[in-house]
Amino acid sequence: MPTNQDYWFQPAIDRLKIERDETAQKSLILLLWYAQTNAADGAISAFAADTSKSSMARDYTQKIMQNKDKIGAKQRAEALALTEASLRQKRHERLKAVSDEALIDLDDYTMMLLAKRK
Repeated sequence: MPTNQDYWFQPAIDRLKIERDETAQKSLILLLWYAQTNAADGAISAFAADTSKSSMARDYTQKIMQNKDKIGAKQRAEALALTEASLRQKRHERLKAVSDEALIDLDDYTMMLLAKRK
């Protein structure tokens, strides 16, 4: 995640289309959710609608898509005070550390991006 999104984003979308392993599919869905872009949303939605995929992977995808319903008032307020670019930069900088706290912050910043985008 602290690397430039341009390096992994499109390959992740392409891989999701052909990946057969359910664990790998779930990992790719989560990675794309962290991307927080319209293209990622589209890939996630397409996967969720694809009945050739396992029901367990599609159920997981539905859960990921429902994260927008979990945005807290504090996250929404913080997101409104920042630009999308500044949120992405803060998240990028925070992920240079490896810790439980950094992973919690990753989720928090991602939820703020989601609040900003929706």
